Amino acid sequence: MKFAKVTAIFPSLELDKVEKELIGIGVPGMTISKTHGFGEYRNYYNKDSMTDCVRIEIFTGVDNVDKIVKTIARAAHHGLDSDGIVSVLPVEDVLHIRDFSEN
Repeated sequence: MKFAKVTAIFPSLELDKVEKELIGIGVPGMTISKTHGFGEYRNYYNKDSMTDCVRIEIFTGVDNVDKIVKTIARAAHHGLDSDGIVSVLPVEDVLHIRDFSEN
């Protein structure tokens, strides 16, 4: 099976909606972290011009990538520069640590 890593960075206010939608389509796991930065959109009202966002990372089979990307984009979309990004990277291999054995 081929794997991919889907990473999405978007405003933290959208996290609940995106998370519920991903669980709704059966995504079995995700990693969520708080981030602080800027891309195309800069928050000029903030002292450092940066915004508070979240990053979701999902490792999945390549067959699920399109559905996951569309779900994230649909849930976080407002048509603004500050909506965020989604990227997809190929993953060479995935090992569940629980399954590791040196034998």
